Amino acid sequence: MKESAKAPIIAGLIGLFVLALRKSSPNRPFQLPPPSRGKAMTTPPISPLARQVPGVRDPKLGRSRARAWGLLLHTTGGGVTDKAKKLGKTPIAVAIETYINSQNGANGYFWGGPGYVLEHDGTLHQLAPDNIVTAHAGGPHRDQYLDGTWLSKVSPSMATEWHRQWSVNRNPYSLFPSRSPNEDYIGVEMIPCGDGFGIPMRPGLRFTQAQFDTVIALGSEMGKRHIWPVGWQKTARLLGHEDVDPIERHDSKGGWDPGWLRASPYFDFDYVRSRIS
Repeated sequence: MKESAKAPIIAGLIGLFVLALRKSSPNRPFQLPPPSRGKAMTTPPISPLARQVPGVRDPKLGRSRARAWGLLLHTTGGGVTDKAKKLGKTPIAVAIETYINSQNGANGYFWGGPGYVLEHDGTLHQLAPDNIVTAHAGGPHRDQYLDGTWLSKVSPSMATEWHRQWSVNRNPYSLFPSRSPNEDYIGVEMIPCGDGFGIPMRPGLRFTQAQFDTVIALGSEMGKRHIWPVGWQKTARLLGHEDVDPIERHDSKGGWDPGWLRASPYFDFDYVRSRIS
């Protein structure tokens, strides 16, 4: 059959197909299917150790991930305790309010903040299920980490401590498998001691014994729940914000978030790693 003869037949078949669609759905316009949200997480996304925070952003509005790869620890910074003291509030109330606002776009984008926040008495609060990606550790410096220029952006102490810990890794973005730490890590914000709130586990540290105990318990629970490999806690699956973004999280003496990559640490990762089961 000639091409000129085929054209009317093809056009007719297309017309019949469209007409059939319209007749089968007379009250609805023809639409493309909704975009996929990716594979569902096969492990439970809620920690039994945490209190579920009311009033958080609806997880149905978030972007889901199929797996959580590791755990990343933060300090909220002293601004939380300072504000709590000035307003006569508890630090956890200030932190939760801040992070719910971040989830709802206070920083110019949705789902800012961590999945969990940890108060001085060791109580753990979950603000987002583990299957929702939250913006807690990503930043604008990916290219600088990949091309090596990040070393000129951090203090000598930060560079030394980072390489001492991660000597087999090329750069902070080689610590995790995807393009962004937000994709792989569940974030936990810890409220530091200060402004009359909390007593450090020992002099020099900025977090309480109860906070260390909860981090250990959460690591043990999360490792089992998400089926992470034996010994995961001694690898880059467990680290701090300063490890993946030292440009933003350093001072003249090293890292400060949560503050373990420095000669006099604020947080004792060795203590945590040796006790996670």
